Amino acid sequence: MMDGVSSLLIDGVLAFLLVAVIFVCFFVYRRLGTIKEGQAELRILVDQLNHAVVEAQRSVANLKQSAAEVEGRLQIETRKASSLADELGLITEAGNNLADRIERGLTGGNEAAQSVSSSFTAQAEPKKKQQKEILAALREAR
Repeated sequence: MMDGVSSLLIDGVLAFLLVAVIFVCFFVYRRLGTIKEGQAELRILVDQLNHAVVEAQRSVANLKQSAAEVEGRLQIETRKASSLADELGLITEAGNNLADRIERGLTGGNEAAQSVSSSFTAQAEPKKKQQKEILAALREAR
């Protein structure tokens, strides 16, 4: 009889351990399911990240192309502006030279008008005033 009781006790312990293993396997199975769900979500996130990286690369390529186009246009406009600035400098220099010649002509003409005769002094007075106004305007324009 002892043999039967010890056998029953061993079977009971084995049955308890078997039930415990089944519960542990059940919890492990649930956790594996959670991990698989997380893995699927992670795969979706990686796909979205990959898509975003591809879009970013396209955007950077488009940005580089736009920057190159703008740089080309800017160089053209800079060359035009430089040539216009050079031309403006030449025009300004020519204008200054012309103003100097006019000024010399007016001041030299003013001295010659004074030495002509006293009969023309009454007529030369308005011219003299006009010449002074022109000289003042030329000096102010510089």
